Amino acid sequence: MTTYILRRCIQGFLVLMLSTFVIYSILIITPGGPRDQVAELQASNTSRPVNRALIEALLAAYKLDSPYPINYLRWLFDPLETSELDADNQLVSKGIDIKIGEWHIRGSGVLTGDFGTSVQVAKGQPVMKLMGDRLGNTLALTVTSLVLSVLIAIPVGIISAIRQYSRLDYAVTAFSFLGLSMPTFWLGLMLVIFLAVLPKQLHVSGWTWLPYLPTGFIADTDQENNIVNRIYHLVLPVTVLSFVNVAAFSRFVRSSMLEVLNQDYVRTAWA
Repeated sequence: MTTYILRRCIQGFLVLMLSTFVIYSILIITPGGPRDQVAELQASNTSRPVNRALIEALLAAYKLDSPYPINYLRWLFDPLETSELDADNQLVSKGIDIKIGEWHIRGSGVLTGDFGTSVQVAKGQPVMKLMGDRLGNTLALTVTSLVLSVLIAIPVGIISAIRQYSRLDYAVTAFSFLGLSMPTFWLGLMLVIFLAVLPKQLHVSGWTWLPYLPTGFIADTDQENNIVNRIYHLVLPVTVLSFVNVAAFSRFVRSSMLEVLNQDYVRTAWA
């Protein structure tokens, strides 16, 4: 058992390292990515002046001032990057600074939980802070859709297995294949059009009795603490995610249920 756990941990570590290396490489070499941004600034420097400090800051932020793949290793852990300037232009420490016996480990990088600062979404803001600000809403969306999917998929899968080859089973199978084959982004766009955009236009045109769903944001203005309003804003995205999950989960429950129903002990119990 210990050998198996150790082997799986090593395999997981290798897969994680390989996947991060591939993702980092793709992001760097993708057209329009960081390397192209720096190259564009350097090229435009000949026609119009560009602050050299800006180019050097971008090179340092993306670790492009080191040859490939050394920049990937520095992205993981850079022992030379131990401080940064805060919002008040004050030098503060970053990363880790620990001592283990005679070993003194200092540095920053992804392995230390330091994802750097944003250069696109919110310039100068720490990436971890941006992720943390959105973590609660993300968990609310995913957990709600997951719980709803399980509550629907389990009884649907069980009933479909018990009534195998019935009209209900065929209907559930068709629904499952439809949900598995339908792109989530397309389903989301269709629901936005038919449950939000068109009903809102009709509502404004005079059909005031016709409700419509919101298309964005976590709540209406000044309603962030209103639980009912937040749930109302979750209806549309939760429906999209749950539709796909129910299709997958119900097929899994049905196949597992059929496998159990064909076991000898079940037939003996029925006998």
